[in-house]
Amino acid sequence: MKPGFRVTVVFAVVFCLPSGAHVGSPDVFFDGPVGPYAARITIRMPAVVPGRAEIAVRVPGGNAADVSFRPLYSSTATTNAPPADLGKLIPGETNLYGGELWLMSFGAYSIEVKIRGNAGEGSVEIPVNSVAIRQLPLPPYLGAILLVLGAILAFGGLGIVVAAARESLLLPGLVPGRAERRQAWRTGVIAAIIIILLLAGGKKWWSIDEKAFREGLRAGAWPDLLADVRVEGSRRILRLTLGKKEFGPDQSIALVPDHGKLLHLFVIRQPDHDAFGHLHPVRTGNQVFEVGLPPLPEGEYAVFCDLTFENSGFSSTATNSVHIPALLKATADQVSPAPDADDSWASSEVKVVRAGTNDAVCRLPTGQQVVWKAHSPLRARQDAWLRFEVLDAAGQSIELEPYMGMMSHAAVLRSDGGVFAHLHPSGNYSMAAQSFFDAKMERETGKVSDAGMPAAMDHSRMRHQPANGAAPVISLPYEFPTVGNYRIWVQFKANGQVLTGFFDATVAGE
Repeated sequence: MKPGFRVTVVFAVVFCLPSGAHVGSPDVFFDGPVGPYAARITIRMPAVVPGRAEIAVRVPGGNAADVSFRPLYSSTATTNAPPADLGKLIPGETNLYGGELWLMSFGAYSIEVKIRGNAGEGSVEIPVNSVAIRQLPLPPYLGAILLVLGAILAFGGLGIVVAAARESLLLPGLVPGRAERRQAWRTGVIAAIIIILLLAGGKKWWSIDEKAFREGLRAGAWPDLLADVRVEGSRRILRLTLGKKEFGPDQSIALVPDHGKLLHLFVIRQPDHDAFGHLHPVRTGNQVFEVGLPPLPEGEYAVFCDLTFENSGFSSTATNSVHIPALLKATADQVSPAPDADDSWASSEVKVVRAGTNDAVCRLPTGQQVVWKAHSPLRARQDAWLRFEVLDAAGQSIELEPYMGMMSHAAVLRSDGGVFAHLHPSGNYSMAAQSFFDAKMERETGKVSDAGMPAAMDHSRMRHQPANGAAPVISLPYEFPTVGNYRIWVQFKANGQVLTGFFDATVAGE
């Protein structure tokens, strides 16, 4: 059914159009503490707006008494939010709760999940993006019914007006004369003109609303992004211009840092995906960001740029492609402007490993090993079992360090580029957006988030460190949204060095 609600208000705010913080992967995953409880939460986003988000909460240990969900809209006061919906225990399960929430508007939401049980009560804010990625067609039979009902309403209203003009002033029992009939005709003509104008105006309004809604549909990336590389001596500098078309060339874009960075940029060489960079450009103008490129090989690169807007908490991914020219010579200034200490890259010297049902071991040129733990066959919209160990050349555990506050980062790309996701052990949502909603909650209610630790910190190492001294297993919650061939780059930090493992995987149907 085509929407009949206004979207012009949506265009008044910067977060009206994007499809999400990732491309083609709208569902949101959370794995972490909710107050005193460990929880794994999946939020399946609707494809249309208004629409219903499906929420599943698993509380290991079965020590939860009840689970509830509440949608909090970024531009509405928390005190005006609707009451929470109570989750229902899934039949046959002891610790899995499910429910649905209506998301009525475009924009940034936070889903407040509360868990109550013997250990007390805890809550967490999980940011999501509410956008329409498709438009449902109007069934022909319903269109015919609405057309008939509209005709009845129009002609019935016209008849009522004519009858009222002809007979409303007559005493009971009197028959309308020529004067009354003339008055009825004149009134009927005027009423018909008004009805025709109203119908024409309604059609015009509908067309404008329809066009605006179609322009707001986003199944891909947003906002617009321009990318080019200039060479200065031995330096290759990537310049990004963000939102020039969407916001106008002179408007400054206010962003909030995520893991301390305004932008998280991923560059991936096409078509073989054999070179990868995770970079962090710095602002040099209102909409312009630059980063000195590391020694990546020449080629065409896909660009994926994660960002979060300061005034809305809305997170998005902008994309484009760029040609990176050959590196002329290796000198000390080859990555000027000064490189970010957290920039990382890897190329084809890392052998790509195809994952199967056994442990898949990616051996790095420096000798370390990244192990994707054995898992069941991968299927779309099911747990991807992204669980990793990092070992040295002798197969011994390596002590990991936080990398931008997280024990791991990962990027997932479908072979055709239709799906891209940036993952962390706590989930695939924007930590900056979560901080936005936590601050909004505290500002409006005085309540501090019960998430258990600051959003910028990672808890997976603590939760997945085996007691027997074995290598820590790092888990990244995710479900591949569609079937296809995927490449996964998973990153860790040890001894001050960022390690990047390459894995290929094939995902079958549900």
